[in-house]
Amino acid sequence: MAGFRGALENTSNFGPAGIVNRTISTTNLNAVNSGTLAGVNMFVGTWVSDAQGAGFSAAMMSFFLGGGDLFLLQDDSSHDILGTTLGISTTASDGSDSNGSAPLFSGPFGNASNVKQFYNVGQLDETAVLAKHGHVGGRNASNQVTSAYWHAGEYAAGAGSLFIIADIDMIATTSACGSPVCGASYAPLNDNGIYALNTFSFLQANSGSKVPEPGSIALFGGALVLLALRRRAM
Repeated sequence: MAGFRGALENTSNFGPAGIVNRTISTTNLNAVNSGTLAGVNMFVGTWVSDAQGAGFSAAMMSFFLGGGDLFLLQDDSSHDILGTTLGISTTASDGSDSNGSAPLFSGPFGNASNVKQFYNVGQLDETAVLAKHGHVGGRNASNQVTSAYWHAGEYAAGAGSLFIIADIDMIATTSACGSPVCGASYAPLNDNGIYALNTFSFLQANSGSKVPEPGSIALFGGALVLLALRRRAM
């Protein structure tokens, strides 16, 4: 996720003279609980295993229902505990390319098409997404739902904005294809990278956060490393 993190901090992307006029910086944390989430604008869960997330899924839920935003990067049924807590679990997909429209596939960073999945690949249950008042964000060639999103207040009154993707590798940079840069490229942007930054920009614009400035966005990594991304509206 280093490429994604770097792209968020790149002022050409997010900054006073950037594509999106909002500055983002990052810092490291060491735990996820009500104390570390206090003052946070957005929590980003990256490849969190079910065992890792069991200890803080309740704190995440409380944070979200209290107005905090969530950016959940799921992958498979062993890495979807945070979405499952919200009623949106992940099952296997056929791995075909995903497409869609605004706000995720078309936005301030351009238009993305044929966004690819890698390694373990997943889908979301459309019935569950719609039952929670969500929107389908993208579908693959077999019409399987690969991402979903919620504006602030749609999941529940007072809740923050929410994005759930069924394969973290649609946003991560990976060597799966055997080339030096595969998956999401952020310099230069490829379709996966465009999709990732459009999605993040959408969540920022539709934030339910009660802490507008300065706030922070916490990003939890699968290796039990926690990053907090601080943003400032300009």
